[in-house]
Amino acid sequence: MHIGHNEDDIDHEDLALRHYGVGLVKEREGKTDEALLEYQVALELDPTLAPAKEKLDALEGRYGAS
Repeated sequence: MHIGHNEDDIDHEDLALRHYGVGLVKEREGKTDEALLEYQVALELDPTLAPAKEKLDALEGRYGAS
C-alpha cells in the first residue's frame, strides 16, 4: 500500500530508497504491478536512483508498460 508523501518531506533520497526496497519485495512476491509503482515512485523522489530505473526498465520490457 502506498502512503502519500507531501512536499514537507525533506529526505527524498531516503524515501526513494524505501520505495525501491518495497519494489524489490513486491517483485519477489510476484506482484509486478505493485513493484512497478514502487519503482516509479522511487524515481519521482530521486530521478538519479539508477537501480530503480534499471528495475523499472527491465519489468516494463518484460511485461510492457502499465
